[in-house]
Amino acid sequence: MAGWILNAVFLVIALVLFLAIWNAWGPLALLVNALIALLALKAIGWLGVKIDVNIWSILIVLIAGIPGLLILIFLSITGIAFRGK
Repeated sequence: MAGWILNAVFLVIALVLFLAIWNAWGPLALLVNALIALLALKAIGWLGVKIDVNIWSILIVLIAGIPGLLILIFLSITGIAFRGK
C-alpha cells in the first residue's frame, strides 16, 4: 500500500515538472528531454543500477525527462521504490 502511495506522489511530482518545462521551454525541448531520458533509462542497466521498468517508471521518465530519471535512480539506489530484481 505504501509503495502505491509513494508511486502516486512521485507521479504528481513528475506532472508538475512536466508543466513547468512545458511553460518554460515549449514542446520541442520537452520531447528531446523525454527521448534522451528514455535512452538513458535503457542504458542505465548497463551501469549496474537496477530499475524496475513498468508503466509508472516509463510515465515518470516520459513526463519529467531527465529530472524524472534522476528521481528513479535515487529511489532505486535507496531501495524506496522501483527496485529491480
